[in-house]
Amino acid sequence: MARARKDEPRGSALFATERPPRLVLRFAVVLSVTLAVASALILLVVHHYALSQAERAAARHAGLVASAVLQREVTGADLTEPVPPSRRQELDSVLRRFGLAGEVIGLSLVRRDGLVTYSSAHGTIGTTTSGALAAEASTGTIVSSVSPAGSSALAAEEKTLETYVPVGPNTSGGAALIAQPYEPIERSARALQLRVGAVLEALLIVLFAVLVPLLIRVTRRIQRQIARIHQQAFYDELTGLPNRTNLFERLGLAISRAAEEKRLLAVLLIDLNRFREINDTLGHEVGDVVLVEAGRRLQAAVGDERLLARLGGDDFAVVVEVRDEAGAMEFAEELRTAMEPPIEADGTHLAVDATVGIAFYPVDGKDAHTLVKHAEVATYTAKEWRSGVLGYSPAVDPHDPEQLKLTAALRAAAEEGQIRLHYQPKIDLATGAIAGFEALAYWDHPVRGILPPGAFIPVAERTGAIRHVTRAVLQSAVEQLRDWSDTDLTIAVNMTAIDLLDAELADRLTSLLSEHGVSPNRLCIELTESTVMADPERARSILAGIADAGIHISIDDFGTGHSSLAYLKDLPVHEVKIDRSFIADMSVSRNNRMIAKATIQLVHSLGLQVVAEGVEDAEVHSELRGLGCDYAQGYFYGRPQPLEAVERLLSNREQAAA
Repeated sequence: MARARKDEPRGSALFATERPPRLVLRFAVVLSVTLAVASALILLVVHHYALSQAERAAARHAGLVASAVLQREVTGADLTEPVPPSRRQELDSVLRRFGLAGEVIGLSLVRRDGLVTYSSAHGTIGTTTSGALAAEASTGTIVSSVSPAGSSALAAEEKTLETYVPVGPNTSGGAALIAQPYEPIERSARALQLRVGAVLEALLIVLFAVLVPLLIRVTRRIQRQIARIHQQAFYDELTGLPNRTNLFERLGLAISRAAEEKRLLAVLLIDLNRFREINDTLGHEVGDVVLVEAGRRLQAAVGDERLLARLGGDDFAVVVEVRDEAGAMEFAEELRTAMEPPIEADGTHLAVDATVGIAFYPVDGKDAHTLVKHAEVATYTAKEWRSGVLGYSPAVDPHDPEQLKLTAALRAAAEEGQIRLHYQPKIDLATGAIAGFEALAYWDHPVRGILPPGAFIPVAERTGAIRHVTRAVLQSAVEQLRDWSDTDLTIAVNMTAIDLLDAELADRLTSLLSEHGVSPNRLCIELTESTVMADPERARSILAGIADAGIHISIDDFGTGHSSLAYLKDLPVHEVKIDRSFIADMSVSRNNRMIAKATIQLVHSLGLQVVAEGVEDAEVHSELRGLGCDYAQGYFYGRPQPLEAVERLLSNREQAAA
């Protein structure tokens, strides 16, 4: 089976990661610098060695001059006191006779204490120079030193090599100082340096030419291995999307940047509904096709500027920067819409929708793990409550200590009118008219804004505060029925098992309807199968009183609980609502269509009416009409809306009918 592309999507600065290093370029630069430094050091050493060797050669030459010329001509008296003019002329004649002018700048005789007794530079006779070097040379050792231009004992105007050499075995009273030009020595050293440098450069070029291609091949192989390891460590093998590890790393970076720039982040956790059923029924290969297609659709909806990851199984996560929480809710609905078209796998069209839970930074958590955990809690609660999209709230987290505070806040909210009703239309399939509405409780929270039912109903049920919420909902619903007194519209209100514990529930409802002058048959009480089956006998007794008062009763989410038709026929109910899990994909699922058809026929045989929940497209609408279903609800007709939007909807329908 074909796999998705593994290329990492481009991201915004919020999710930017460090660019991988260019290993070849870095190594080439480091190698070049290293070789350059090494070459410079080698040439420096060669230059120093060449100079040293040239100086030794010059010193040996000076020694030969001394042994060949001065040993026979210089006497001990010449090293005692400055020589007289006549002796000076004789020594000058000796130097000229042996032709030393080209090789030697000058020659002096120096007493052991440094006194110059004779010099070819006559002006230096009688001056002093280094007595230590002269004394050392008088013992038979050749000693040399380099003198800068103008500082020579012979007053030479150029740089010189001054060599102190013994005059002879019979003249230990001093030494001869021979000054030689230093330029030939340096020239010889440079020549050697250039030869060595040329050889070294050739070797380095050959070495570089051999190593760099080899390095390029090795580096490319290493980069491929690193890329493969990185892919396996940070990307999902099936979809090619970033995996959980990648998500947490990049989410951590996004949180740091969002904290610096005061941004609001939303973490959306997307769970594919009915995926386990598909996987178990049709096999893992079909499941893989569904996951790959889901990843492709989500990536198209998310785009490159947001982070999409697969957490594992059928769970995906999106990290997005938003202006406010409402924007995140809208984006979540866009993701759900992207998943609505059927997915074709192995010749079968599969309806796979999604549930989305949302957690916000910094409201719901300030680190990656907390945000993802809270998004998961919101998702699981949304699936349980079939709300499609749900933002995290402490109310839906059974382990959050804030639930204690929330219980008290809920009671106050019910008393202070913070519970607002949103209405979802209920359509008469025979006429297409709006027959009524289902009232859903939304909390107008003073801090968090409008909270959907799933954000607080669970904790209200767990703590008993649901009684206060139900009373507030009933009060508002009956008041609205009063305001719609010139219509036949009905309103359905959901109740829980806790509400059924109230033995005076029927009397309370009757009193409320009478107070506002509302006909009982316009109010419908909805209970789930599980609510009724929690205590069937008590439920039958309470519901009988409600039915006797003329109030309609509806069984919600039929088919998902554990009730049987034997119980159903004994309950004083007026209608049954088929759960959306059987309705949403009945146009592409033969089994679900057969279940819906059989349920409609059986319920009709009991003299009850049928409402289909979860209608989201025209095809399902048409099929339900063909099956004889009485009423329908779902996003195809309208989402839950506040009263203002409902009033506009009714007004528009009246104008269209006129």
